[in-house]
Amino acid sequence: MNFNLGVSVALCMIFLTIVSAWHNGYDDDLNYQCPSGKSVNGYGTALWDHHSINVIYLLLDVSILLYRDYPYDTCTWTGYANTWDGAFSLTCPNNGIMVGTYSYHDDRTEDRLWQFYCCTRTDYYAVNCYQTPLQNEWDGYHDYTAPSGYYIHGVASQHDNKKEDRRWQYTVCQLKEST
Repeated sequence: MNFNLGVSVALCMIFLTIVSAWHNGYDDDLNYQCPSGKSVNGYGTALWDHHSINVIYLLLDVSILLYRDYPYDTCTWTGYANTWDGAFSLTCPNNGIMVGTYSYHDDRTEDRLWQFYCCTRTDYYAVNCYQTPLQNEWDGYHDYTAPSGYYIHGVASQHDNKKEDRRWQYTVCQLKEST
């Protein structure tokens, strides 16, 4: 067996083992809502293509969500945050935080449309918000977890048609009880 092929097969097997715990697979829809009283605490994506692994032609586009406690009063889905191949910046309305995500993939554009499930508590409001730097390089692994005491309030993303990939950044906030 060719050494490069052997290494590629081994990497593929390791990656597929890790992927089995994620919320969607190659080109599959992502449709996830946190269990009641929880919120999204982090996102991760991976994009492997025929340029990333020599010899094997493999595309993987998967997402994982982490969550933390957040009992909420009302929730709503946003509309689509982006158009095909378009950049977007979205924050949850009414001091809300992200509690779910939906996206679907289009083979023609090699992109996804994104929606987010936002929830609010009437007795809390967002404070000390800031936007993170970009969290990944083009064609790179992406793994983000909000700092302790912070919640994901918004997300921004840009798309590159040549690389057929997205870069991500987040708006995170602490929550303060209304007095």
